[in-house]
Amino acid sequence: MFKLPERQRPIRVGFYLARRFSILPFINAVDPLRMANRLSNRTLFEWRFISSDGKPVEAINGMTIMVDLPLEEAGFIPNVVCCVGFDPIIEVRDPVKSWLRKLNSMGAHLGALGAGTLFLAESGLLNGYRATIHWQYRDSLVERFPDIKVTRNVFEIDRNRFTCAGGTAAMDMMLHAIGLQFGHALAAAVSDEFVTGEVREPSSHQRLSYRTRLGLTDLKILRVIDFMERHIEDPIGLPLLAEKADMSQRQMERLFKSQVQMSPIRFYTRLRLQQARRLLHQSDMNVLEAAVASGFRTAEHFSRSYKSEFGVSPTEDRRIVRGLGSLDRT
Repeated sequence: MFKLPERQRPIRVGFYLARRFSILPFINAVDPLRMANRLSNRTLFEWRFISSDGKPVEAINGMTIMVDLPLEEAGFIPNVVCCVGFDPIIEVRDPVKSWLRKLNSMGAHLGALGAGTLFLAESGLLNGYRATIHWQYRDSLVERFPDIKVTRNVFEIDRNRFTCAGGTAAMDMMLHAIGLQFGHALAAAVSDEFVTGEVREPSSHQRLSYRTRLGLTDLKILRVIDFMERHIEDPIGLPLLAEKADMSQRQMERLFKSQVQMSPIRFYTRLRLQQARRLLHQSDMNVLEAAVASGFRTAEHFSRSYKSEFGVSPTEDRRIVRGLGSLDRT
């Protein structure tokens, strides 16, 4: 995962902090390195915090982090982790892209936490790689960057790239890195210090299953939901959905109403609208593009359905999210 020093020296890591970055994955990435140093009584890792201008950076929750260096003074850092907020596309400015690309050309290993995967993708540094991202941003990443193999795993390490789903997954990824380089015993000791319980493997899923989230037990209804999620852009008709789950359409409708408290068509439409909302919030797609990517064939039908579901039009919803990010601090 990390680029290793030529001699027995500390592994150097730079954390790039974008404006209004998410604090939780950042802390979960830094503190395991600190604890590994402490428990080993050695300086296994050294790290620096970097911002575009060298000034302190305010996180999305209002906390301010002091930084060590501006981009122009950072020089070569063998390992860089991108820490961003909930609107990573806007924060990928040309100087940052140029810096990351230069580091890549010099052989640096580049990583990202949560939505930071979009940050690397926008810089053209994930094409041909396997990567993951927070589940809320996955649809946007898949739509906009078809050359990236996007998984649903909690973290991914592919050659000189490492990405994670954010949140507590950042700690899983760093514990994995500590174990790879310095042994499982140290990684386990660090994990115990943070009372994390069992460390998740890369292939662990990010979200609770519908079985757990909605308390569903019927395998047939779970199979229908699985088919729905696989066919967001190209919706399947109810008769075919029922056939794939080996039941009648009437039986399917009865199961949905009794276990999900809504009709299958309502549930399916909600899934598609939720994807459209993520695309509008997290990408520069226009309304029609987001509609088509979510299985709606006309902007009019999409807009009516969207307003019925969320209480605002797609355009207004995007404007609110882009303009009122401070709501994340309330």
